[in-house]
Parts: sequence; structure tokens; C-alpha cells
Amino acid sequence: MRGAARDITRTVPFWLVFAASTLGAMTNAASTPVIPVYVERVLGGGTTLSGLVIALAAAASVIAMPVAGMLGDRRGYRVVALAGGAVAALGMVLLAVVPSFLGAGIGRVLFGLGNAAAMTLVMTWLVAMAPVAQRGKALSVFGLSVWIGLALGPQIGAAVNQAIGPAAVFAVCAGLELATAALIACLPRPPRPAPSARGAPGPRRAVAVRRAFLAVRVPGAVAAAAWCGEGLMLGFLIVHLEAGGVPASGLTGAASVFAVFSVSVIGARIALASLPDRIGPVRSTAISLCALAAGLATLGLARDFWVAAAGVALTGVGFSPLYPSLTMLATGGLTAGNRALGLGMFSSFTSVGHAGGALVGGLVIAVASTTWAFVLVAGLQLGALAVVTPFGRDDAPRERHAGEAPRDPAA
Repeated sequence: MRGAARDITRTVPFWLVFAASTLGAMTNAASTPVIPVYVERVLGGGTTLSGLVIALAAAASVIAMPVAGMLGDRRGYRVVALAGGAVAALGMVLLAVVPSFLGAGIGRVLFGLGNAAAMTLVMTWLVAMAPVAQRGKALSVFGLSVWIGLALGPQIGAAVNQAIGPAAVFAVCAGLELATAALIACLPRPPRPAPSARGAPGPRRAVAVRRAFLAVRVPGAVAAAAWCGEGLMLGFLIVHLEAGGVPASGLTGAASVFAVFSVSVIGARIALASLPDRIGPVRSTAISLCALAAGLATLGLARDFWVAAAGVALTGVGFSPLYPSLTMLATGGLTAGNRALGLGMFSSFTSVGHAGGALVGGLVIAVASTTWAFVLVAGLQLGALAVVTPFGRDDAPRERHAGEAPRDPAA
């Protein structure tokens, strides 16, 4: 019987996915800030080694995301996601019980591989469950899980580290990874692709990889440009504001600007949750990129807290509908048989962009200033706008599927 599909955000499986994603983000946010303390106090290293240890997980995640997607399409989402959770937990255990440079390096690599694999499959699981006409809203609400995890994780990590020590933080994070796996085990089986789409051998598999890359390359490139802005903010915003005379701490200090950013992202995500479904993902992406460009340019010119707060608020509004919009564009060219692979590739673009923001910021600041770094990345958003605008037809999903049963767009 045809008719309106049940709201996916009001179902138990959706909130199991949401909770699993929250715990995954919380684990990363709790463990990563402790690494410098662990390297200095336990391993006797300095900031260079701390940066290397932190970067190992990010580098591993870039590799893990598409590989996990490919394996998920062939072997099933559940088995790959559970394996990822177990590998991530093992990485945390190594950090907790093997206090050495080798243990820290292997532990971070295992954590990066496992956590990224599990989170890639969790997101793909959601896309597989959500009716096409509701994917924008589902992804918008789902995205809040990451911000909740990022907000709570550092608080948990700091409290445990202060009370017991960094090894206890890693032990707690191992428990969080196991809890994530338990939630994944409770998820219902996602829709299975047709036999002809799974496990294609030899040349057909190579064709599937190529098609997945072609489907996600444009939204992925746009995501890399956008997340370059976030990477620049996280790495250099406080430095930029301190150079302008803003104190690092305090209610109107540079660090408080990130609280404004988080509030703006969450508030705009709630208010604009259905925007990609209503106006279409291309239009929604274009609006997001304009807001991002304006926000980053404002940050580049900011010399006090209030101008910076306005800049990050604009940036937060820009990021809010961007992730679901780009994910919808990426999935539009994927089939059920290569969806996880494609989304893994797409997620890798965001990781590359995040790392690129720090790299670009460091290079530009070395030869010019933080202002020019922010202005440059703001201009990059306008370049991304030129790339995504001609991407394809942009019928709003609600209009396209009104009165018919939801189906996969590539079916």
C-alpha cells in the first residue's frame, strides 16, 4: 500500500544509530586531547611527537573509510561495523596498558582504522534505512550526534584524566567502543542489495569502485573545501584572535568562540533539518557555501570577541545543512551494491579537507598572516560553489516522491 512513509526519526533503529554515532564521536573527543599529556608525562616526548601520534589516527581513517565501505557492501554492514568497534577498542587498550612509543603508535592506528570503519557503516546504515524523501532530515538530525559527542567527550576525558590519569581515559574509551558495538549489534538488518550488486569479482568490482568514485567526486571535493575551513578554525582561530588582542580564556575569550560555534550548529541544524528535502541538496549546498564564505571572511577580519562570534555563528549556520546536502548528492549516484563504498570515499574527502585546513593555514600564516589564511579559505568556498552549482538537476525530494512509495534513487 502506497502512502506517506513513517518518520524515520521517530523509530527505535534511528535512535540506536544516533546513540552509536554519539559514542563513537565521544570516544575520539575524549581520547585525542589527552594524547599530548600522555606523550609528555608518560612517554617523555614533546609536541612534535604528540602531533605525530594524533595524526596517525586521522591518516588511518582516510584509508579505513572506503575500505570499510567496500567490505560492508560485500560482507554486510553489521559484521564490518562490529569488527571496526572491536579493533578500535583494542587500540584503546594498547594505549592504556602498553606505555611506549610503539604501543601509542599502533594503538592510535588501530583506533583510527576501527572507529572510522564503524562510523562509516553506521552512517551508511542510516542512509539505507531512511526513505529517500526523508534522507535530508534524517541526516540533519543524525549529524547532531557528532556534535553532542564532541561536546561531551573532552569533558569526560579531562575529568577522568584529572582524577586518575591518561591510562584510565583510554580504558574508559575502550568501554565506550564496546558499548558502540553493542548498539550496532541491536540494529535491524539493513536492506540487502540484489545478488548481482554484491561481491562482484575481478573487473566488475573495479568498475564498481570507479563508478562510486565518479558519483562522489564532486560532493567530495566540495566537502574537502568546506572542511578545510573547519580545520583552519580548530587549528588557528585562537592564535588569530589572540594576535588581535582577545584573551585566550574567559567568558568573552577566544576559546568561548567555539561554544558559540557549537550552539549555532546545533540550533541551525534543528531549525533547518528539512531544508535539503524542501529545496533540494544543490540549492541547500549553495546557500551553505555562501554562509561559510561570509563567516570565514568575517573571522579573518575579526579583532574582538563579538565580531568573531558573528563569524562563527555564520559558519555554524553554513555547516548545518551542508553535511546532509552533500551526502544526499553523493548517494544520488550510488546503487545499493556500492553505497557503503561510495560513502566511505565521501567521508575520506572530509578527513582530507580537515587535515588540509591545518596545512594550508600553517603555510599561509608562515608567509603572510592568519587574516589571509581565513580569507583564502573563504575564497575556496566560492570556488566550491562554482563546482557544485552545475552538478545536476535539483528537484526537491519531497516534490519528486510525493504520493509514491520511497525507493532508492539509483534503482
